[in-house]
Parts: sequence; structure tokens; C-alpha cells
Amino acid sequence: MIFFGSGRFLLLPLLLFFVAPLFVHSPLAALAVIAIVVVIGTSVGRRRQQIGPTGGFPPLAPPDPRAFEDVRRTAEEDILRLADEIRSLDLDIEMPGVSSEARGDYMRAVDQYDRAKAALDRARSPQDIGAVSSAVEEGRFAIASTRARLAGKQPPERRPPCFFDPRHGPSVRDLVWTPPGGTPRPVPVCAADAVSLEEGNQPHARRVRVGDEDVPYWNAPSYYGPWAGGYFAPFGILLPGLLVGSAFGAGMYAEDPTDTSAGDRVDAPVDW
Repeated sequence: MIFFGSGRFLLLPLLLFFVAPLFVHSPLAALAVIAIVVVIGTSVGRRRQQIGPTGGFPPLAPPDPRAFEDVRRTAEEDILRLADEIRSLDLDIEMPGVSSEARGDYMRAVDQYDRAKAALDRARSPQDIGAVSSAVEEGRFAIASTRARLAGKQPPERRPPCFFDPRHGPSVRDLVWTPPGGTPRPVPVCAADAVSLEEGNQPHARRVRVGDEDVPYWNAPSYYGPWAGGYFAPFGILLPGLLVGSAFGAGMYAEDPTDTSAGDRVDAPVDW
């Protein structure tokens, strides 16, 4: 039987249907048409065998498991840090006279801790880690609310986490920050980092593991994008917009996520 292309469509019956009238008027012409089609079909089949299933393009490299392990380790550190903060309130929340609102915030923190752990257990790629960060961020805000209520204060405003290190908890305001060699831009900051900036210092950045190095998270490869996005995206903050010109912001959606080499991405100055 004669097949065309991938072999899914049988050509011979269809060809005979259209060519049959030619046999009545010109048998030689009909045979010539059949021969031409056979030659074309054979050459196409051979060409596809030579090209292979990738259509002539180089096959995609398999995902590097080191990328996922790097991000997973970072997310696991965040969960452990949240657990420590919850444990630090265990005694206070059991004291007489604690309000139901404070207990409710405390239980929300515990619930978000459980949610983060479950999300990490389900994660199979860096893209899955955003759910972990989102739960951790909500848990940290619940911790901040619990502490405020225990101190007889109102809960803090619902704001994005501190830009420099989300582990610092909710930000208190936006301040203009100028990266080394870059341009000024407003970023959400916690109270301690606000003081540091106003004194002319560079706050300590959250550093994450990239291969054998620890780098500021905004200089990390793009596979860290979902992890960071889980902290800021719920507030409508798109990191590629906040980090315009950085290795992180420019590459979050364009960089090859299988490229885990440090290279220029980590060591070169960030042109913000």
C-alpha cells in the first residue's frame, strides 16, 4: 500500500478515485500521474525519516534536576523559617486573656504552614513552587497580625512583603532604592530596611542557591521566577516590571530554564 507523509492516510484508494476517469480517455496519462505521486510520497517519507521527530530543529535538552533542587531547597528553608515563627508564639497564644482574633490569626498561620508543606510535597518542577511562596507569605502576614494583637495593637496593613528579603514579613511603605550602578526605583520595604535605606546603606538581600553559589535572588536564573512571583504577584507586582534591566527581571520569562550555569548572569554587574 502507498502511504503519504506520516502514514496515517491511505493514498491509493483516494488516488484511484480521482484518476479513474483518466483511464477512459488516456490510460498513459493516468499511469503517469500515479507514478509522479508515488515518487513524491516516497521522497517525503524518506525526508521525514532523516529529519526525525523534532522537525529538523535540535531536540530540547531535558530539564536539569539541579534547577528544581535549588528552588525546592530555598522554598523548604522558607517553610522551616515560618515554622520557627509559629513556634515562637506557642506560649503567648496560650496565655489567659488572649483575644479570639489573635487566636484566629495564629490558626491561619498554622493553616498556611500546612498549605505550604502540602504544595512543596506536590511540586515536581520550579513552576510549582509559586504555590509554596504564596502560602508562606500569607502565613507570615498572619504571624505579624498575631503579634500585633497580642501587643494590643491593630493588625498591620495588608501590603507586599519586604522586597529585599520576603522573610522580613510585610512591608510598611515604599521607598526609592538605587541599585549599584542602576537607576532609582520604588520598592516595598520593611521597617528595618527603611531605616537602613534612609541612612544610606544597602539592605541585605535574600540570597538563594544557584549551583555552588549564593546570589541575591534578583540575580538568580529565571527558574526562580515562580518562587519570587508567589510572594509578589498576589499584590499585582510583576517582578519583570520591578526589576527592569536585571538578570532576573529580563530573563524570568525568556531565559532557558534548563541553563543552570552561573556564568555572566551571577557575576556580572546588574545594569538596572
